[in-house]
Amino acid sequence: MAGRFLFSIYVIYCFEVGLFLIVFPWMEFWKQNFLLYEYPSLRILFLNDFFRGAISGLGIANIILGTWEIAHFRHYFKKS
Repeated sequence: MAGRFLFSIYVIYCFEVGLFLIVFPWMEFWKQNFLLYEYPSLRILFLNDFFRGAISGLGIANIILGTWEIAHFRHYFKKS
């Protein structure tokens, strides 16, 4: 029972982090980062569209991981 609960929490976590990483780099709040004001040299990297795309790619990978875990759910909790 506890294993299934923890599995559910893990899958929800994968989807939430994935969605956050897909959406957040393209929001206006991404530009209002403390690091960008303290270290202006990072501004070039963080505001680059390719870097933002890479962060969004990590989000897609998280969602794929969560989907893969759901697809293989029965394999982990099969009674022997």
